[in-house]
Amino acid sequence: MSPHALHEAFFIGMQHIILFDSDIRDSLLPLTFTRPVSDLRLGILTIKDKWAHLFEEASFSHITAEALEPLFPINIQDENILINSAVIPSSTLQYRIANLQPNEAIMLDGELIATRLLRHQFEYLLDGSDLEDITGYELTEDVQMIRHLWELPSISKNQITADMQLLSMSGHFYPKDLQIRGDHPVFVHPSARLDSAILNAEEGPIFIGEEAWIMDGSILRGPIAIGQHSVVRMGAKLFGGTVAGPKCVLGGEVKNSTLLGYSNKAHEGYLGDSIIGEWCNLGALTSNSNVRNTLSAVPVWNYADRTRQESGQVKCGVFMGDYCRTAILAQLGAGSSIGVSCHLYGSGTCPPSVPSFTWGGMESMHIYQLERAIQVAMKAQASKGMIMGQGHQDLLRTIFLDTQSDRANFPDS
Repeated sequence: MSPHALHEAFFIGMQHIILFDSDIRDSLLPLTFTRPVSDLRLGILTIKDKWAHLFEEASFSHITAEALEPLFPINIQDENILINSAVIPSSTLQYRIANLQPNEAIMLDGELIATRLLRHQFEYLLDGSDLEDITGYELTEDVQMIRHLWELPSISKNQITADMQLLSMSGHFYPKDLQIRGDHPVFVHPSARLDSAILNAEEGPIFIGEEAWIMDGSILRGPIAIGQHSVVRMGAKLFGGTVAGPKCVLGGEVKNSTLLGYSNKAHEGYLGDSIIGEWCNLGALTSNSNVRNTLSAVPVWNYADRTRQESGQVKCGVFMGDYCRTAILAQLGAGSSIGVSCHLYGSGTCPPSVPSFTWGGMESMHIYQLERAIQVAMKAQASKGMIMGQGHQDLLRTIFLDTQSDRANFPDS
Protein backbone atom coordinates (compact mmCIF):
# COMPACT_ATOMS: atom_id res chain seq x y z
CA MET A 1 0.00 0.00 0.00
CA SER A 2 1.40 3.40 -0.94
CA PRO A 3 1.92 6.03 1.82
CA HIS A 4 -0.92 8.07 0.33
CA ALA A 5 -3.27 5.09 0.28
CA LEU A 6 -2.26 4.18 3.84
CA HIS A 7 -3.05 7.70 5.00
CA GLU A 8 -6.44 7.65 3.29
CA ALA A 9 -7.28 4.25 4.74
CA PHE A 10 -6.33 5.48 8.20
CA PHE A 11 -8.88 8.27 8.02
CA ILE A 12 -11.58 5.97 6.66
CA GLY A 13 -11.50 3.44 9.45
CA MET A 14 -8.08 2.24 10.54
CA GLN A 15 -7.48 4.53 13.49
CA HIS A 16 -5.33 3.28 16.30
CA ILE A 17 -5.89 5.21 19.52
CA ILE A 18 -3.48 5.17 22.43
CA LEU A 19 -5.02 6.41 25.68
CA PHE A 20 -2.23 7.84 27.81
CA ASP A 21 -2.15 8.47 31.54
CA SER A 22 -0.57 11.72 32.71
CA ASP A 23 0.43 12.69 36.25
CA ILE A 24 -3.30 13.05 36.95
CA ARG A 25 -3.35 9.27 37.48
CA ASP A 26 -1.54 9.71 40.81
CA SER A 27 -4.28 12.07 41.98
CA LEU A 28 -6.89 9.37 41.29
CA LEU A 29 -5.30 6.68 43.47
CA PRO A 30 -6.41 4.34 45.02
CA LEU A 31 -8.84 3.72 42.13
CA THR A 32 -6.01 3.76 39.58
CA PHE A 33 -3.74 1.33 41.41
CA THR A 34 -5.43 -1.44 39.42
CA ARG A 35 -6.55 0.27 36.20
CA PRO A 36 -5.62 3.08 33.80
CA VAL A 37 -7.63 6.28 34.10
CA SER A 38 -9.50 5.33 30.92
CA ASP A 39 -10.95 2.24 32.65
CA LEU A 40 -12.80 4.33 35.23
CA ARG A 41 -16.57 4.04 34.91
CA LEU A 42 -18.27 7.44 34.72
CA GLY A 43 -21.96 7.02 34.08
CA ILE A 44 -23.01 3.95 32.12
CA LEU A 45 -19.68 3.54 30.32
CA THR A 46 -15.99 3.66 31.07
CA ILE A 47 -13.95 6.43 29.48
CA LYS A 48 -12.49 3.94 27.01
CA ASP A 49 -15.99 2.66 26.15
CA LYS A 50 -17.09 6.21 25.38
CA TRP A 51 -14.18 6.70 22.95
CA ALA A 52 -14.92 3.32 21.38
CA HIS A 53 -18.47 4.46 20.60
CA LEU A 54 -17.20 7.73 19.13
CA PHE A 55 -14.42 6.04 17.10
CA GLU A 56 -16.36 2.95 16.05
CA GLU A 57 -13.64 1.39 13.84
CA ALA A 58 -10.65 2.17 16.04
CA SER A 59 -8.35 -0.17 17.92
CA PHE A 60 -7.07 0.85 21.34
CA SER A 61 -4.03 0.45 23.55
CA HIS A 62 -2.56 2.27 26.55
CA ILE A 63 0.32 4.21 28.00
CA THR A 64 0.04 3.82 31.74
CA ALA A 65 1.99 3.04 34.90
CA GLU A 66 4.71 0.39 34.65
CA ALA A 67 2.85 -1.94 37.04
CA LEU A 68 -0.17 -1.95 34.72
CA GLU A 69 1.70 -2.46 31.45
CA PRO A 70 1.44 -6.28 31.37
CA LEU A 71 -2.35 -6.03 31.53
CA PHE A 72 -2.68 -2.84 29.47
CA PRO A 73 0.14 -2.94 26.88
CA ILE A 74 0.98 -0.35 24.27
CA ASN A 75 0.64 -1.12 20.56
CA ILE A 76 2.39 1.32 18.21
CA GLN A 77 1.15 1.56 14.62
CA ASP A 78 2.48 3.53 11.64
CA GLU A 79 0.05 6.29 12.65
CA ASN A 80 -1.30 6.76 16.15
CA ILE A 81 -3.80 9.06 17.80
CA LEU A 82 -2.83 9.77 21.41
CA ILE A 83 -5.61 10.93 23.72
CA ASN A 84 -5.25 12.04 27.34
CA SER A 85 -7.14 9.47 29.44
CA ALA A 86 -8.39 12.12 31.87
CA VAL A 87 -10.40 13.93 29.20
CA ILE A 88 -14.16 13.38 29.22
CA PRO A 89 -15.11 12.25 25.68
CA SER A 90 -17.56 14.25 23.60
CA SER A 91 -18.66 14.31 19.97
CA THR A 92 -17.21 17.82 19.55
CA LEU A 93 -13.82 16.69 20.80
CA GLN A 94 -14.01 13.53 18.70
CA TYR A 95 -14.45 15.67 15.58
CA ARG A 96 -11.43 17.81 16.47
CA ILE A 97 -9.27 14.75 17.14
CA ALA A 98 -10.36 12.85 14.03
CA ASN A 99 -9.32 15.80 11.87
CA LEU A 100 -5.81 16.16 13.29
CA GLN A 101 -3.08 15.86 10.69
CA PRO A 102 0.14 13.95 11.48
CA ASN A 103 2.31 15.88 13.96
CA GLU A 104 -0.54 18.16 15.02
CA ALA A 105 -1.71 18.42 18.62
CA ILE A 106 -4.51 20.06 20.56
CA MET A 107 -3.83 21.53 23.99
CA LEU A 108 -5.80 22.81 26.96
CA ASP A 109 -4.04 25.47 29.04
CA GLY A 110 -0.72 24.09 27.80
CA GLU A 111 -1.58 20.47 28.64
CA LEU A 112 -1.64 17.87 25.87
CA ILE A 113 -5.14 16.64 25.06
CA ALA A 114 -4.52 14.73 21.84
CA THR A 115 -2.03 14.39 19.02
CA ARG A 116 -1.51 12.33 15.88
CA LEU A 117 1.99 10.87 15.62
CA LEU A 118 3.80 8.82 13.03
CA ARG A 119 5.76 5.83 14.29
CA HIS A 120 9.17 7.55 14.24
CA GLN A 121 7.82 10.54 16.17
CA PHE A 122 6.33 8.19 18.72
CA GLU A 123 9.66 6.46 19.17
CA TYR A 124 11.24 9.87 19.90
CA LEU A 125 8.60 10.37 22.57
CA LEU A 126 9.28 7.02 24.21
CA ASP A 127 13.02 7.74 24.21
CA GLY A 128 12.42 10.95 26.13
CA SER A 129 13.52 13.09 23.19
CA ASP A 130 11.84 16.31 22.13
CA LEU A 131 9.20 15.91 19.47
CA GLU A 132 10.04 17.53 16.16
CA ASP A 133 7.80 19.68 14.03
CA ILE A 134 4.72 19.38 16.25
CA THR A 135 2.12 22.08 15.71
CA GLY A 136 -0.07 22.68 18.72
CA TYR A 137 -3.51 24.32 18.80
CA GLU A 138 -5.12 25.57 22.00
CA LEU A 139 -8.71 24.44 22.50
CA THR A 140 -11.28 27.21 22.69
CA GLU A 141 -14.38 25.08 23.34
CA ASP A 142 -15.31 23.76 26.75
CA VAL A 143 -13.49 20.50 27.55
CA GLN A 144 -13.85 18.68 30.86
CA MET A 145 -10.92 16.87 32.46
CA ILE A 146 -10.78 14.78 35.61
CA ARG A 147 -8.18 16.12 38.03
CA HIS A 148 -9.24 15.01 41.51
CA LEU A 149 -11.01 12.11 43.21
CA TRP A 150 -13.74 14.26 44.66
CA GLU A 151 -14.89 15.33 41.19
CA LEU A 152 -15.78 11.78 40.17
CA PRO A 153 -19.22 11.35 41.84
CA SER A 154 -20.71 14.46 40.20
CA ILE A 155 -19.07 13.72 36.83
CA SER A 156 -20.42 10.17 36.92
CA LYS A 157 -23.91 11.50 37.70
CA ASN A 158 -23.81 13.94 34.79
CA GLN A 159 -22.42 11.33 32.41
CA ILE A 160 -25.54 9.16 32.71
CA THR A 161 -27.43 11.60 30.50
CA ALA A 162 -24.47 11.99 28.12
CA ASP A 163 -24.06 8.21 27.79
CA MET A 164 -27.74 7.67 27.06
CA GLN A 165 -27.45 10.20 24.25
CA LEU A 166 -24.25 8.54 23.02
CA LEU A 167 -26.00 5.17 23.01
CA SER A 168 -29.02 6.68 21.20
CA MET A 169 -31.33 6.17 24.18
CA SER A 170 -32.86 9.63 24.15
CA GLY A 171 -36.45 8.36 24.41
CA HIS A 172 -38.46 5.96 26.53
CA PHE A 173 -38.04 2.20 26.16
CA TYR A 174 -39.66 0.09 28.83
CA PRO A 175 -42.57 -2.37 29.30
CA LYS A 176 -45.99 -0.78 28.79
CA ASP A 177 -47.26 -1.95 32.18
CA LEU A 178 -44.41 -0.24 34.04
CA GLN A 179 -45.49 2.88 35.91
CA ILE A 180 -42.94 5.68 35.65
CA ARG A 181 -43.09 9.27 36.86
CA GLY A 182 -41.29 12.06 35.05
CA ASP A 183 -40.37 12.91 31.48
CA HIS A 184 -36.63 12.15 31.36
CA PRO A 185 -35.60 9.19 29.17
CA VAL A 186 -35.98 5.73 30.66
CA PHE A 187 -34.37 2.64 29.15
CA VAL A 188 -35.06 -0.84 30.48
CA HIS A 189 -33.34 -3.68 28.65
CA PRO A 190 -35.84 -6.31 27.45
CA SER A 191 -34.08 -8.98 29.50
CA ALA A 192 -34.18 -6.96 32.74
CA ARG A 193 -36.61 -7.97 35.48
CA LEU A 194 -38.59 -5.44 37.50
CA ASP A 195 -40.76 -6.56 40.42
CA SER A 196 -43.12 -3.82 41.61
CA ALA A 197 -40.37 -1.20 41.75
CA ILE A 198 -40.92 2.56 41.66
CA LEU A 199 -39.04 4.48 38.95
CA ASN A 200 -39.01 8.28 39.14
CA ALA A 201 -37.53 10.12 36.16
CA GLU A 202 -38.60 13.61 37.20
CA GLU A 203 -35.03 14.81 37.84
CA GLY A 204 -33.00 12.65 35.48
CA PRO A 205 -32.91 9.60 33.19
CA ILE A 206 -32.88 5.96 34.27
CA PHE A 207 -30.90 3.17 32.62
CA ILE A 208 -31.39 -0.50 33.53
CA GLY A 209 -29.08 -2.88 31.70
CA GLU A 210 -29.17 -6.42 30.39
CA GLU A 211 -30.52 -9.04 32.85
CA ALA A 212 -30.53 -6.58 35.73
CA TRP A 213 -33.01 -7.39 38.49
CA ILE A 214 -34.88 -4.63 40.35
CA MET A 215 -36.65 -6.28 43.28
CA ASP A 216 -39.94 -5.49 45.00
CA GLY A 217 -40.38 -2.19 46.77
CA SER A 218 -37.14 -0.60 45.61
CA ILE A 219 -37.28 3.09 44.70
CA LEU A 220 -35.06 4.52 41.97
CA ARG A 221 -34.89 8.26 41.43
CA GLY A 222 -32.93 9.37 38.36
CA PRO A 223 -30.39 10.00 37.13
CA ILE A 224 -29.50 6.36 37.75
CA ALA A 225 -27.64 3.64 35.82
CA ILE A 226 -27.83 -0.03 36.79
CA GLY A 227 -25.41 -2.21 34.82
CA GLN A 228 -25.89 -5.64 33.34
CA HIS A 229 -26.57 -8.55 35.70
CA SER A 230 -26.75 -6.19 38.69
CA VAL A 231 -29.36 -6.60 41.42
CA VAL A 232 -31.23 -3.93 43.36
CA ARG A 233 -32.55 -5.63 46.48
CA MET A 234 -35.99 -5.27 48.08
CA GLY A 235 -36.74 -1.91 49.57
CA ALA A 236 -33.56 -0.23 48.37
CA LYS A 237 -33.63 3.57 48.11
CA LEU A 238 -31.45 4.80 45.25
CA PHE A 239 -31.13 8.56 44.82
CA GLY A 240 -29.84 10.56 41.88
CA GLY A 241 -26.29 9.88 40.77
CA THR A 242 -26.31 6.20 41.72
CA VAL A 243 -24.30 4.12 39.23
CA ALA A 244 -23.67 0.38 39.39
CA GLY A 245 -21.38 -1.36 36.93
CA PRO A 246 -21.83 -5.01 35.97
CA LYS A 247 -22.75 -7.69 38.53
CA CYS A 248 -23.21 -5.35 41.49
CA VAL A 249 -25.71 -5.74 44.35
CA LEU A 250 -27.33 -2.65 45.85
CA GLY A 251 -29.41 -2.36 49.00
CA GLY A 252 -30.18 0.16 51.73
CA GLU A 253 -29.70 3.82 50.83
CA VAL A 254 -27.35 5.00 48.08
CA LYS A 255 -26.91 8.55 46.81
CA ASN A 256 -24.61 10.05 44.18
CA SER A 257 -22.22 7.10 44.34
CA THR A 258 -20.65 4.78 41.79
CA LEU A 259 -19.76 1.12 42.19
CA LEU A 260 -17.31 0.47 39.36
CA GLY A 261 -18.34 -3.16 38.99
CA TYR A 262 -18.63 -6.59 40.66
CA SER A 263 -19.12 -5.05 44.11
CA ASN A 264 -21.79 -5.48 46.77
CA LYS A 265 -23.52 -2.99 49.01
CA ALA A 266 -26.35 -5.42 49.62
CA HIS A 267 -27.65 -4.49 53.08
CA GLU A 268 -29.03 -1.58 55.06
CA GLY A 269 -26.64 1.31 55.58
CA TYR A 270 -25.82 4.55 53.79
CA LEU A 271 -23.43 5.19 50.92
CA GLY A 272 -23.21 8.76 49.68
CA ASP A 273 -20.99 10.83 47.35
CA SER A 274 -18.54 7.96 47.03
CA ILE A 275 -16.69 5.80 44.51
CA ILE A 276 -16.29 2.09 45.27
CA GLY A 277 -13.83 -0.03 43.28
CA GLU A 278 -14.37 -3.49 41.85
CA TRP A 279 -14.69 -6.72 43.85
CA CYS A 280 -15.58 -4.92 47.09
CA ASN A 281 -18.12 -5.95 49.71
CA LEU A 282 -19.68 -3.58 52.24
CA GLY A 283 -20.99 -5.48 55.26
CA ALA A 284 -24.42 -5.06 56.82
CA LEU A 285 -25.07 -1.55 58.17
CA THR A 286 -21.78 -0.22 56.85
CA SER A 287 -22.28 3.53 56.43
CA ASN A 288 -20.19 6.49 55.44
CA SER A 289 -20.27 10.12 56.43
CA ASN A 290 -20.18 12.68 53.64
CA VAL A 291 -20.36 15.91 55.69
CA ARG A 292 -18.13 17.22 58.49
CA ASN A 293 -19.68 18.36 61.75
CA THR A 294 -18.36 21.86 61.09
CA LEU A 295 -19.90 21.91 57.56
CA SER A 296 -16.46 22.90 56.29
CA ALA A 297 -14.84 21.51 53.14
CA VAL A 298 -13.84 17.87 53.39
CA PRO A 299 -10.10 17.07 53.03
CA VAL A 300 -9.11 14.01 50.96
CA TRP A 301 -5.85 12.07 51.07
CA ASN A 302 -3.63 12.76 48.07
CA TYR A 303 -1.28 9.89 47.19
CA ALA A 304 0.89 12.09 44.99
CA ASP A 305 2.19 14.26 47.86
CA ARG A 306 1.00 12.07 50.78
CA THR A 307 -0.99 14.80 52.45
CA ARG A 308 -4.67 15.56 52.98
CA GLN A 309 -5.82 18.03 50.37
CA GLU A 310 -8.76 20.39 50.69
CA SER A 311 -11.44 19.31 48.22
CA GLY A 312 -13.56 22.44 48.43
CA GLN A 313 -16.54 20.07 48.70
CA VAL A 314 -18.90 20.26 51.66
CA LYS A 315 -20.27 16.84 50.68
CA CYS A 316 -17.62 14.23 49.98
CA GLY A 317 -17.75 10.52 50.75
CA VAL A 318 -15.40 7.55 50.45
CA PHE A 319 -12.95 6.46 47.73
CA MET A 320 -12.26 2.75 47.98
CA GLY A 321 -9.82 0.70 45.92
CA ASP A 322 -10.48 -2.79 44.57
CA TYR A 323 -10.84 -5.95 46.68
CA CYS A 324 -11.85 -4.21 49.91
CA ARG A 325 -14.26 -5.55 52.51
CA THR A 326 -15.98 -4.04 55.52
CA ALA A 327 -17.49 -5.89 58.47
CA ILE A 328 -20.91 -5.36 60.02
CA LEU A 329 -21.47 -1.82 61.35
CA ALA A 330 -18.27 -0.42 59.82
CA GLN A 331 -18.09 3.36 59.88
CA LEU A 332 -16.33 5.24 57.08
CA GLY A 333 -15.48 8.92 57.54
CA ALA A 334 -16.06 11.76 55.10
CA GLY A 335 -13.24 11.98 52.57
CA SER A 336 -11.78 8.58 53.50
CA SER A 337 -9.32 7.10 51.01
CA ILE A 338 -9.05 3.32 51.31
CA GLY A 339 -6.36 1.46 49.39
CA VAL A 340 -6.42 -1.88 47.58
CA SER A 341 -7.30 -5.08 49.44
CA CYS A 342 -8.22 -3.71 52.87
CA HIS A 343 -10.45 -5.35 55.47
CA LEU A 344 -12.07 -2.88 57.86
CA TYR A 345 -13.82 -3.79 61.11
CA GLY A 346 -14.15 -2.75 64.75
CA SER A 347 -15.70 0.15 66.61
CA GLY A 348 -15.18 3.76 65.68
CA THR A 349 -14.73 5.47 62.35
CA CYS A 350 -11.94 4.15 60.13
CA PRO A 351 -8.84 6.36 59.63
CA PRO A 352 -9.09 9.02 56.90
CA SER A 353 -6.34 7.25 54.96
CA VAL A 354 -6.09 3.45 54.95
CA PRO A 355 -2.99 2.02 53.24
CA SER A 356 -3.36 -0.88 50.81
CA PHE A 357 -3.21 -4.41 52.24
CA THR A 358 -4.23 -3.54 55.78
CA TRP A 359 -6.58 -5.20 58.22
CA GLY A 360 -8.33 -3.56 61.17
CA GLY A 361 -9.96 -0.30 62.17
CA MET A 362 -9.54 2.84 64.22
CA GLU A 363 -8.27 0.93 67.27
CA SER A 364 -5.45 -0.88 65.46
CA MET A 365 -4.25 -1.65 61.94
CA HIS A 366 -2.25 -4.69 60.84
CA ILE A 367 -0.58 -5.79 57.61
CA TYR A 368 -2.80 -8.03 55.51
CA GLN A 369 -0.62 -10.97 54.51
CA LEU A 370 -0.18 -10.82 50.74
CA GLU A 371 -0.94 -14.42 49.76
CA ARG A 372 -4.02 -14.49 52.00
CA ALA A 373 -5.20 -11.26 50.41
CA ILE A 374 -4.75 -12.76 46.94
CA GLN A 375 -6.70 -15.87 47.94
CA VAL A 376 -9.60 -13.70 49.14
CA ALA A 377 -9.45 -11.65 45.93
CA MET A 378 -9.64 -14.85 43.89
CA LYS A 379 -12.69 -15.95 45.88
CA ALA A 380 -14.31 -12.56 45.31
CA GLN A 381 -13.93 -13.01 41.56
CA ALA A 382 -15.13 -16.60 41.73
CA SER A 383 -18.30 -15.44 43.53
CA LYS A 384 -19.17 -13.49 40.38
CA GLY A 385 -18.36 -16.39 38.07
CA MET A 386 -14.89 -15.20 37.07
CA ILE A 387 -11.35 -16.53 37.42
CA MET A 388 -8.47 -14.26 38.41
CA GLY A 389 -5.64 -14.60 35.91
CA GLN A 390 -1.97 -14.69 36.74
CA GLY A 391 -1.54 -11.13 35.46
CA HIS A 392 -3.93 -9.73 38.06
CA GLN A 393 -2.30 -11.78 40.81
CA ASP A 394 1.09 -10.39 39.80
CA LEU A 395 -0.35 -6.87 39.81
CA LEU A 396 -1.49 -7.28 43.42
CA ARG A 397 2.00 -8.46 44.36
CA THR A 398 3.50 -5.39 42.70
CA ILE A 399 1.08 -3.03 44.46
CA PHE A 400 1.95 -4.70 47.77
CA LEU A 401 5.65 -4.05 47.22
CA ASP A 402 5.09 -0.50 45.94
CA THR A 403 3.06 0.43 49.04
CA GLN A 404 5.27 -1.16 51.70
CA SER A 405 6.39 2.21 53.08
CA ASP A 406 2.75 3.12 53.80
CA ARG A 407 2.58 0.18 56.22
CA ALA A 408 6.04 0.63 57.74
CA ASN A 409 4.74 1.02 61.31
CA PHE A 410 2.02 -1.64 61.14
CA PRO A 411 2.47 -5.07 62.79
CA ASP A 412 1.85 -8.28 60.88
CA SER A 413 -1.62 -9.74 61.24
